[in-house]
Amino acid sequence: MEFPAARLNRLLIVPRLRLFLLLALAALGAASARGQLEFKVRPATEATPEGGNVNILVIQAGEEHFVLQVPKGYGAQVRQGGQSIVFTSQTGSSIITVQLSTNYAGALPKMETLRGLVATNHPAASLVQTSACYTSCGAGLFFDLFQPAAGNLTMRMRDAYVSFAEGSFEFTLSCDVREYDRNRISFAWLLNSFRLQAEPAKKNP
Repeated sequence: MEFPAARLNRLLIVPRLRLFLLLALAALGAASARGQLEFKVRPATEATPEGGNVNILVIQAGEEHFVLQVPKGYGAQVRQGGQSIVFTSQTGSSIITVQLSTNYAGALPKMETLRGLVATNHPAASLVQTSACYTSCGAGLFFDLFQPAAGNLTMRMRDAYVSFAEGSFEFTLSCDVREYDRNRISFAWLLNSFRLQAEPAKKNP
């Protein structure tokens, strides 16, 4: 059976993309801080104002509890030892990681300092944009990068950091450059859903 050239190219490219994403994921794990906070994740659902339910994850990080929604079209895997959550798209060509660490507890470093650290963590990448991002847990910083990959492929990465009292969360999108516009919407949707879980009201004695 003969394949059209475009389809054959896709069949050859997808395995290379998955290999690159796996290597990038391993590098992120190796670069994460070794300081450990208590880390637990449990799935749940919650009602939306429009009606219906959405899938959420409740994350215990030290003494705090956070909530985020699972991006549409992604599956979730908790890596307890690495203190991270990996969201993988149905095609396998896009990965979003959420990494907990004790870095930057209380506040992120200045943008120039953090930009230098990101450049060090991704020495082969080209940094194209730095900007602020916003969540219900406060403002953070994100960095957009181009990352060369095997087979003359180019990956797009968006690396975002949000600090809290005991540490920080790093959110990283890695995907094929041709799918970046679609996947960055899922990434922004995940960031927008990230919030501190409200504590239940205390009953009067």
